[in-house]
Amino acid sequence: MSPSSPSIQSFFSPSKPTGVSKPAHRSKSTLKPTTTLSSTSNSPTTLEPPTHSTAPTPHPGDGFTAAEIAAVTDPTIDETWRPSQEYEETEIADLIPGPKCVWVTGRVVNFFEMGGEGEKGKGMGIGSGRGVVRGARGCWKVVVRDEGAACTVRLWFANIEYNLHLGQLVTIWTPHISNGEHGTLSSSSAPFFMSVFPERDRSCHFMIQDKSDEGVLCKTPLGYLEGLPLPALMTLKNFSEGGYDVADGRILVCVKSIGAKKKFTNKKGLTSELVNVGVFDDTGEATLTLWGATAASASVWQTSNTVLLITNPGWRIERKTTISLTANTFVDVDPDIPDADWLRGFAQRLTRREHVNPPWPEGIFDFETAVESPLRVLYNLADLDEFARAAPGEKFHGYLSMIITEINIMLLYRRNMLMCNECCGVPLFSNSPVTPCKHCARPISLSLNPKLLGPLVDETGTTSTGKVFLSDRAWEQLLGRSKEELVSCSIEVLRYLEVRLRWLRVTFVFGWAALVAEDAVGRGGEGERGVGNGNAGEGIGRLWVWDVKM
Repeated sequence: MSPSSPSIQSFFSPSKPTGVSKPAHRSKSTLKPTTTLSSTSNSPTTLEPPTHSTAPTPHPGDGFTAAEIAAVTDPTIDETWRPSQEYEETEIADLIPGPKCVWVTGRVVNFFEMGGEGEKGKGMGIGSGRGVVRGARGCWKVVVRDEGAACTVRLWFANIEYNLHLGQLVTIWTPHISNGEHGTLSSSSAPFFMSVFPERDRSCHFMIQDKSDEGVLCKTPLGYLEGLPLPALMTLKNFSEGGYDVADGRILVCVKSIGAKKKFTNKKGLTSELVNVGVFDDTGEATLTLWGATAASASVWQTSNTVLLITNPGWRIERKTTISLTANTFVDVDPDIPDADWLRGFAQRLTRREHVNPPWPEGIFDFETAVESPLRVLYNLADLDEFARAAPGEKFHGYLSMIITEINIMLLYRRNMLMCNECCGVPLFSNSPVTPCKHCARPISLSLNPKLLGPLVDETGTTSTGKVFLSDRAWEQLLGRSKEELVSCSIEVLRYLEVRLRWLRVTFVFGWAALVAEDAVGRGGEGERGVGNGNAGEGIGRLWVWDVKM
């Protein structure tokens, strides 16, 4: 027999095919040794499966360290800036178009992003478009005003995120001022504009002064003169009834409510945010719609405290008045004018919850001296109102002759509200002189409900129900019994007292103290803001009766 020729397998070592993964259900213990023929004989030779090393294969580097790669992929923004030359402080009204290193300070009254969110994501700097700066990722169009004029700032950015809000105090350094009066680069109300790109051009800078803003600079609106009314200022009612046609019309409103932030997607697939802010004045209410980046401004506003002066707003008059911001709208946050202070006080008086039965003020009045004095003054309500408005910081005593037109003993008795007080900020009502608090469970001493007395009248005016506060001594003299005896009386006795006191003329020994003019003197009558709206628990702006003469 001729010798056998070697097989092809003998020239190659067995190896595991690359790119083929081992089935998950097979393990090393299930591998079977393979058999093949030897090159010299026909006897089978056993081949064991090759073993593979688990050590990773080293890859050659690209020449860059990890720190160098991180510096490019995640760069550190250097926000420190030091001017390389002198800049002249200039008011906006004194700006002159042309090259000159100046810096101005003002407040943001309007801003929006040019090109929208879509252009911001595409990198609008690399490419075409009028006035587009290379390398910029987006651009803010910011309207800044001081107390004399306004200007437009085109703020380009690449990596820095500017957290802009309406009313912020900002400072801009720029080497050039442009005149955009005949173009579209600035608004008509702010013709001068400056284009700054702080990340690329180190000769310009834009700084938001959040930490150094004390709320004093640039708070006076444009066109305001002390002692004169603000030009084109109107109420919400006048604005909705045709005042929106007035050129550069203004409305002064206070924030009433701030809605939740909503997100919308338009037909182009771009997402935008929306916040509806409820505003009001003493004549009506409206809704202020904030779109896009301006919606974040509402997060720092306070209801019943933040006052907005809106010039030339956008509007939509339907069942409700809706106002919005346009490119020519100015929004002054908390302007420094008397009308804004009055509207803020008006809003706070509306939201202030009065104490149901404020305690008697100790140490304010000296009634014993007033009663024993040989000079005793009889006032009427008209005199009281005149004295309170003429000298809001003074306190005085006197007598008032009044007629009780209504008394509510039976009504409050049926409602279990003859006595009242407060504890833990919760009103307590009962027909007993002592009742436990619903929160702390402490026994609380109650006093007679001031609403026992209805309107009191004289020849010149009237008071509202519950706006005249009597001492325990005065209640005992008026009802003929103490509060403990009153709550233990039968229904027949209570009904008799109510009939007996109605339309009875009595004389009150009263005291008046108006220590805070804003709380004590208002535009209303005696029972409203005239003498009945003081702070809870204090003898301020109230009519206190110490004694009653039948």
